[in-house]
Amino acid sequence: MEPPIEPLATRAGPLQLRKRKLHEADPAGPVNLPKALVGLKRRKRQDAREISAQTIECAFREGQFDPVSFVSSREYEIKSLLRSMNSSKNAQRKRAFQSLPRELRRRTAAHNPNRVPRRVRETARKELAEDNTTFRKKRRDYRPSARRLNANQLRMLSVRNNSLMIPGTISGSRQTASNRLGRTRSYLGSKSSRYRKRQRHKTWLPTHMWCAKRARMVFKWGFSLAETPNLKCYRPTYQAATRDGCIAVDTSYYATILLIGRERDLKRSLAKFLPPHDFAVVGRSVVCGESTRSTWMYEKGEWPNKPLAPIQVVWCPIDRPDEMKEQELRKVMLRVHPASWDDAWKVAAACATASDCVCKNLRFEIGSIELVGPRTANTLRALLNSNLDLEDFPVHGVKHSSGRDPRLSSFRLHTAIPCPPFQENTTNHAEGLFNTKFRNASVKAQVSQKTLNSRISKSGLGQTARSAAATEIPFVLMRETLGTQTYSGHTPFKASLSHRWSILLPWKWVRTFWLVLMRMPGVRLGGLKELQQLTLESGVGYFPTDFPSTRAGKIEALERAQAQLTRVSRRSIMKTKSSQKSKLAASAGSQANSGYPWVEVLDTDDYLKCEGPEIWQLTPDLVRLFWRTPRSTVPPSVSSGIFTAHIRLYGRGGIDSNASVYTFSGPAARLVPRVLLQHARDGKPIDNILETLGGENSQLGGLEKDSGPAYSLAGFVIRGNFGFREAVPVAVAALAWVKTHREDSCGGWCILQNKGHGSRRLAQWNAV
Repeated sequence: MEPPIEPLATRAGPLQLRKRKLHEADPAGPVNLPKALVGLKRRKRQDAREISAQTIECAFREGQFDPVSFVSSREYEIKSLLRSMNSSKNAQRKRAFQSLPRELRRRTAAHNPNRVPRRVRETARKELAEDNTTFRKKRRDYRPSARRLNANQLRMLSVRNNSLMIPGTISGSRQTASNRLGRTRSYLGSKSSRYRKRQRHKTWLPTHMWCAKRARMVFKWGFSLAETPNLKCYRPTYQAATRDGCIAVDTSYYATILLIGRERDLKRSLAKFLPPHDFAVVGRSVVCGESTRSTWMYEKGEWPNKPLAPIQVVWCPIDRPDEMKEQELRKVMLRVHPASWDDAWKVAAACATASDCVCKNLRFEIGSIELVGPRTANTLRALLNSNLDLEDFPVHGVKHSSGRDPRLSSFRLHTAIPCPPFQENTTNHAEGLFNTKFRNASVKAQVSQKTLNSRISKSGLGQTARSAAATEIPFVLMRETLGTQTYSGHTPFKASLSHRWSILLPWKWVRTFWLVLMRMPGVRLGGLKELQQLTLESGVGYFPTDFPSTRAGKIEALERAQAQLTRVSRRSIMKTKSSQKSKLAASAGSQANSGYPWVEVLDTDDYLKCEGPEIWQLTPDLVRLFWRTPRSTVPPSVSSGIFTAHIRLYGRGGIDSNASVYTFSGPAARLVPRVLLQHARDGKPIDNILETLGGENSQLGGLEKDSGPAYSLAGFVIRGNFGFREAVPVAVAALAWVKTHREDSCGGWCILQNKGHGSRRLAQWNAV
């Protein structure tokens, strides 16, 4: 009689045992895992060449040798031997598309042999045939050729046919006329007509073809830009930018404006849209071209209420400043973000015309590459093949020079090609990147990779490729810093964030430098998200996202809100509750229509004295200036000003975009350091610090009490994320000046509350 079947609920199988952690106690008593389950993982980790064997006892029957039993007993060993040979053969085997590093692989390389390097395409085709993977070719167009030609192409074709007709009388030798025409695509229309079907509203950067295969592209500010790499390398990319490598970002989308005129006229022109007495105008090192200046650009004569965008000012250097004549022409280069290009160009052109200066648009003539990371100096030294001392290069310093084609010194060359020694300042500084003829000459002397390879192969050992090393490429090298944030009672993190370099090149040379740069060890691809993460952790505002009161910032805020509304509306009903979905949609929809609700922040304050105030952006320089200025001399319009702050969260939790920021009053803010010290001594978590503060101060019980609330709404979070540097959540927020710079405010303590959540968390803000 068979034993009764045990019900499923009472069974204790291996799967059920694995659900419980080993250190947890079972109410039914201690449970010992079976040896078969414990050895299951060990068997997976065995070496592929380990061959299982059997004893020879099975080959003997009653003390006599049995050939049948002997063969059957060795059958298991033979199969195990064949299995181990096959597994050891394929243990370290790599597919053809895996021969490239992960950072350089393309998206469709796994199932398309044409996407791998040419040297391994045959191997890739064999692998697809072995795996029985179908390779789908491009869909063939079965439409007749007459339907593929539009009316314009047919009209051009008829004109060409008429022009190829044979004349009536032909003198000389016998000739044969052919009615067959060449390929239509090679001669129909102008060169631009071949690209009519492309997207006209999107501008490609010089590195677009390379980045589009390895990164996710987004359409921003009229350009098709790389947002983030396709690989899951967000944290390794950040580690490369801060520890042991560097990331490279193509920043050729930045607009370049060139001002030409006498020095006094240029200073008068710059003073009209820059802050008064700015270093870009009065700084000796900046005017001489030894350093660069990053400041803010304002509308003409509208300082400080109408900022446009951050701008970088680079003066063309002069060899001998003491001998410079008063009538000598100087040049100034302005680099501005494309989000404010239209406004910046109008202001710069108007101010230059009024000051007898010439304003030129170099938008697609000068490109740039930005490098961030500790290995940037060594990478640039190898890329430029120069003897520049980059270790002692000062921050905000600028270097104008020229270099050679980086492909000559690339490690891909199997034969070392000696190049002439680097001669610094072979040409005049003014004839470098600022000069149109010198830029065009360097671009005209550029040779293709195919031609360069042919010249290198034809040149003998120890000889330089003909006319390839003589190309002088002008460039401008600048060193900047991301900056660090320090908080009261918190040890500042001394990170190597000053390794931020920018190299300006002619537009046609950016792709050549980029291809050589991305083959160097330790260099990773970066996009817009990587730059946002670095600026978020270093406490530097990212334009235009972190400055929502500027004209470009308002447009960016509305676009982000509209994108959030689209994502919420696309959510599946099965994954999101209908009530929560409607709440999120209503929140995102209100922001998409009106932006941030600053009326809730400013209208309830007594400091708002002007009628119908216009909310305006306080730049970081203005915040530092007004903070040091006595309160009696601060202009009244600052009461409606908004500034950008960096926020550090204490304790666990996440920070969502559009979260509300509440600031403490004076008595409540002075309690926070004492309670934090008490929690640190007692070993209590910081998550319940607000409950402790509520016990010591009864005013922390709610926000709607009539008797002096302990905290009030001061602003909103723009973007937040987890900070890898200090392993705490960080965020960037927009705060109102009147709510944070009171007489009784101290410490920068605040409370964060996400939209739709009742939990509040302690944080601390600091102006960027």
